[in-house]
Amino acid sequence: MAGEIYNIVKLVPRPEKFNELVEAFKTLSKHVQEQEPKTQIYFALQPPKSQELIIVEKYTDIDNLKAHAGSSEFKTFFKAVGPLLAQPAEIKTSSFVGGFDGRAKL
Repeated sequence: MAGEIYNIVKLVPRPEKFNELVEAFKTLSKHVQEQEPKTQIYFALQPPKSQELIIVEKYTDIDNLKAHAGSSEFKTFFKAVGPLLAQPAEIKTSSFVGGFDGRAKL
């Protein structure tokens, strides 16, 4: 896979663990924003009437993704949230095929 890489990650927490999962993600996303300048998009969504957390990520290239996944902060995050999850994380690594993923700022 060449060029930019997108990940769509679905995390399903155990009952009553959604807020803990969100707080762990907020800590990680703050680190990503401050320390991973090549990571272009990194945010989480909650579908309506769901306790799922959907994370959207965009990396400049495979090296950027590998650096993120290999960071101690990411490893700490996954170790911490493992017991909070009702099922394994579902990760879909994707390539951009059309549309737009941002608007130019004037």
